[in-house]
Formats: sequence, structure tokens, C-alpha cells
Amino acid sequence: MSNIRGIVTVADIKFVALSEHDFQSCIDVAQKLCKTMIDRRNLHSRDVMEKFNNILMGEVAEMMVIRWLHDNGKYAVSAVDKNSGQADLGHDIYLKEKNTGVDIRCSVKSSLSYKLPPQQILQYSKLASTRGEMTEVNIQVYFWLVLNPDRGANRVTTPSINNAAIFSWFGSKDIKPTEYSRYETEEREAPNTTLQNGRKMDTLLDFIEDIE
Repeated sequence: MSNIRGIVTVADIKFVALSEHDFQSCIDVAQKLCKTMIDRRNLHSRDVMEKFNNILMGEVAEMMVIRWLHDNGKYAVSAVDKNSGQADLGHDIYLKEKNTGVDIRCSVKSSLSYKLPPQQILQYSKLASTRGEMTEVNIQVYFWLVLNPDRGANRVTTPSINNAAIFSWFGSKDIKPTEYSRYETEEREAPNTTLQNGRKMDTLLDFIEDIE
């Protein structure tokens, strides 16, 4: 894949509406995973409610990406057996390379901002992947809260599909191994480059195969 990147703006991020059936499927999977998933060693210990919310956001993020790709006529299937109760193997979705049909591993990361709106998420937030977690395609979905809204607007104090979007993606070689540092509050690394320096989601459509 070409290594050329453009600046991603708010106009480039993708909002995706999920059906009640899609959302219920995400809840069902999150309930199974909540019983079996073990916290990563490089993250803080989570209680059952925090773990469930984190898993649910991850399932919703994956569903959003699959739905957006399908809406654009592109092949995308989950790489995870949703009935197994087991977490993914480092990637969430299989895509197919255009013209060759070769499988492409796609990782979808979900994060939550309690204070930044989309424009500032693009400017200051990063792909939530370590060097070892990078796959061929790495997509970042963000949820954001609105704790101090403008006059006349509603507060958003819990994760919401209406306040979630697919922000940008990175290829496996877009971020150099030297371009990582650790979070201030976690024993976990993240890229130094921000989401606005990733690739616009529409550019992914040029690389992947259509639905047959």
C-alpha cells in the first residue's frame, strides 16, 4: 500500500447507524466475553462493569466498521468466532486485497474521550495500538462524551453510538518502530503520531475487494 498520507479532518470521519439487531448482537458477545476475558498485563485491572463497557465499545466499533464497508460495497467479515467466548487473535476483521483476493487482517481499536470533541480527538489522540499489535490495516474508532455542552445542547455522560465515529486508519508500515512512547498512566505504548496524520477512511476503499 502507498505510504502517502493526507491530513484527516472532521469532514472525513464516518458516522454509522446500527440497527437494534446489530446492537443486541454486540451486547450478546460482550456478555460472553466479560466472563472469560482476562485483563492485559500492561493495562490497569478493571471491575466487571468497566470491563463490560470496554468490551461492548469494542464490539460496537467492529460492527460500525463492517457496516460502513458493506454500505460501500466492500467485502468484510469478522475474524472472531462470536460464539466461542474467546477474544480476537490480534485482528478483528478480514478484508480482501483488490484484484488478488488475498486476505487482509484488519484491527479495529476503540477508545473513549471524556473531554475532547472530534476535531481535538483528531489533533491530539492516537491509534490505540502497540508495535506488536499492528496488522495490515489498523482502524481507530472513537466515542466521546459531552460533559459541559453549549447552551441548549444535551449532555452525553455515557458512550453513545450517536457520539461515535470511525476516525482514520494506518497501514502496517505507516508508523515507524521508533515512533512509539508509553502512556502516562499505563504500562502500555502508543504511537506518537496523531489520528489526523493517518489515512482518510475513503482511501481504504481503493485497496480492498468488492462484495461478490
